[in-house]
Amino acid sequence: MSVKKNFPPRLAAGLLLAILIDTALQLVWKSAVLSLPNDGSPWLDVPAVLHSPLFIFVIFLMACQFFNWLMVLGNADLSYAQPVTSLSYVSVFCLSVLYLKEATDLIQIAGIALVLAGVWFISQTDHVTHSGDGQA
Repeated sequence: MSVKKNFPPRLAAGLLLAILIDTALQLVWKSAVLSLPNDGSPWLDVPAVLHSPLFIFVIFLMACQFFNWLMVLGNADLSYAQPVTSLSYVSVFCLSVLYLKEATDLIQIAGIALVLAGVWFISQTDHVTHSGDGQA
């Protein structure tokens, strides 16, 4: 296990923003889908999608997520950043239960606990690989 070095505030902000954007993205996307007419085929919904402010907002959130992720990956290893952003699974789960009134059970809660444990373990490592002995 490598020793944690100085953790840049910019990286912390980027990771937090990634979690917040992904959470918002998933909840808005679900709300947008629920607002569509139930015609049976997703292809029949294309005009409704193109004119829906919620779907336009989904695309905007995806663009924000893209540019934020560029900054995060410039400051951290993918093997560190991606697992940490899985905290959005936890926030999406909790907010889906609270606001979308989705059902939950003990198995799902156990899964969320495992995600939290995994993120804690990952957070105990260094956020970037340091080359040793002059090797890249």
